[in-house]
Amino acid sequence: MDAKKILNAIEGFDYWDTGVSKLETNYLADEVEIRHEDEETTEIVYKFTGCYRVYFDHVKGYSKGRPVKEMTRGQIPYFMQDVDVSTIIEDEVEFYVCKIDMFPMEVEIWCKDIEVFKMDKSI
Repeated sequence: MDAKKILNAIEGFDYWDTGVSKLETNYLADEVEIRHEDEETTEIVYKFTGCYRVYFDHVKGYSKGRPVKEMTRGQIPYFMQDVDVSTIIEDEVEFYVCKIDMFPMEVEIWCKDIEVFKMDKSI
């Protein structure tokens, strides 16, 4: 799938100002998963695989108040603001580059594949 189709799929889920419920890296950051609210029983999942660059930049002056692991879902202070997907070729290898503003954090992920889908929250 090309970057424009992935971005169209993301935009089709109307992400603006939805609460981020999960940001997780696995397998030494080879896989990254981000989830955000959709409806009461579903959420939208972005699954990045074959990752080569995973960059998180949190606003340093933003006080979380307490550890995020102690917060309830409604207290988590991260909200989807803007998502961009493009491609880049570096060292003759093509990557998807996904930049996400989820204030108060920005994320940039370079990967080989991106899946975007709706999932039941109970899973």
